[in-house]
Amino acid sequence: MRGGRSVQRMNGSNLLLSSPSLWFTSDSSLSLLFSPLPILLALFFLMTGSATPVAAQELGLITNVRTLTTGDATRVIIYLSRPIPYQLTTEPPSSDQRPDTPPTSLHLTFSSATLTPRIPPTLRLGEELLTSVRSSQLSAATVRIALELTGIGTYQAIDLRSPYQVVIVLRKVSPRPRQERHPPRQEPEDSLPRDTPPPPLVPQSPASRRYRIMLDPGHGGHDPGAQGVNGIWEKHLVLAISKRLAKKLQERLPVEVMLTRSRDVFISLPERTARANAAKADLFLSIHANSSPNSDTSGIETYYLNNTNDRATLRLAELENRSLERGRRGQRENDLALILSDLIQTGKSEESIALAQSLQRALVNQARTHYPDARNLGVKKGPFYVLVGAHMPCVLVETAFLSHAIEGRRLGTSAYQEALAEGLFQGIARFLRDDAAGNL
Repeated sequence: MRGGRSVQRMNGSNLLLSSPSLWFTSDSSLSLLFSPLPILLALFFLMTGSATPVAAQELGLITNVRTLTTGDATRVIIYLSRPIPYQLTTEPPSSDQRPDTPPTSLHLTFSSATLTPRIPPTLRLGEELLTSVRSSQLSAATVRIALELTGIGTYQAIDLRSPYQVVIVLRKVSPRPRQERHPPRQEPEDSLPRDTPPPPLVPQSPASRRYRIMLDPGHGGHDPGAQGVNGIWEKHLVLAISKRLAKKLQERLPVEVMLTRSRDVFISLPERTARANAAKADLFLSIHANSSPNSDTSGIETYYLNNTNDRATLRLAELENRSLERGRRGQRENDLALILSDLIQTGKSEESIALAQSLQRALVNQARTHYPDARNLGVKKGPFYVLVGAHMPCVLVETAFLSHAIEGRRLGTSAYQEALAEGLFQGIARFLRDDAAGNL
């Protein structure tokens, strides 16, 4: 090892270098490690000769390791049979170089894991960012996957579900300095005034850029989405809101508006984003209605693409992503591999957050104009597949809760659908105005 080491804990978020930390685990197994019961069980299994089968059953399987290079980035995709705790260690170059010099290697050490025989010990690549990937079984329950780097660029680690994957994203360092941007101001829950009118619109001049907007009514066809207390299905509701919004945009702004679907048909999640990319859309808005096992939950929330450990968000993401589960597993892996090239929206994440902030604020303001009890659940991050792969600022809006007795009935009325469509219009108009003025 040359120089020092940097260790980081993997917790499902997009990470850069951080201070040394413990193994990542999604449950309480770490706290049980030193309790008397596991020690007694281990002694029992050792004496009875049954320790090996039990341990083998508990091991997670690393089923495949592959790479994908597109554009300015290389991905190392590690396929898992289930979530497996791992530790990421970086080795910097020799100590006589600058401390901020990128690392020359990344080591992912998986605990409670075993490699399948199909994975070769060494993948020699010769890529601009990655020279080789070495996989080894260090012990009966420990696997190490080492990435040898060229020392140029940056990296991020992402955890995915369905199928379970760990993805290391290596990117080139852009030679052009990016203009410094200030992150959008975070709005705390219920901080918006109930009687604040929406901001005045500034129409673009004819010589200004003509924006393309892709609206995505969620679900459709054999995927109806959530069902409301009054029997309405999410797929019908969000299509009605999307059509109202499209009409407002076309009539009041010099923009081109497209819909991923204009009738009750099923469109796969990757295809929705692909249509936005093919149309060279300037923003992508996926419109949904929420649902919760807790019938008292209500409110408006907006999501941008990122990983999270929040249980409520993960539950929602699983509901919204479930149409991807109906296909063959192999096809899901192929789809994910193709869209991983843009999983991290370099240069677009700030714009996506800004779009989410603008939509959330306008939606809440407009809803409270007619319904003062409308709750602001805020802007959040989540692993929604419909946003993966977008080449433009993209967000997912949960307009209200179909499962709430009052809000669910409101969603079925044309008055509330009109209020939500107007709020979405105001949010998009503000975002485009700020973008045209160079504030994004």
